[in-house]
Amino acid sequence: MIDSGNNADAIFMDFAKAFDKVPHIRLGHKLESHGITGKLYEWTIYWLSGRKQRVCINGVISEWKFVLSGVPQGPQF
Repeated sequence: MIDSGNNADAIFMDFAKAFDKVPHIRLGHKLESHGITGKLYEWTIYWLSGRKQRVCINGVISEWKFVLSGVPQGPQF
């Protein structure tokens, strides 16, 4: 866009420290209460939903569990 002489907008959101342990439902309500709605709100909720995690300790791997709070941090594999 910029190379073509057009404007480009970018939004950077860093949830890592602010929302480490906030349940996703509460985070959604908080975003709405601060006026974040529409496509940005939908994208954020979609980005958080359906995530799973498991733990591996000494070669023993747990079952996959849905993540209901916090936000993804670090590499996403």
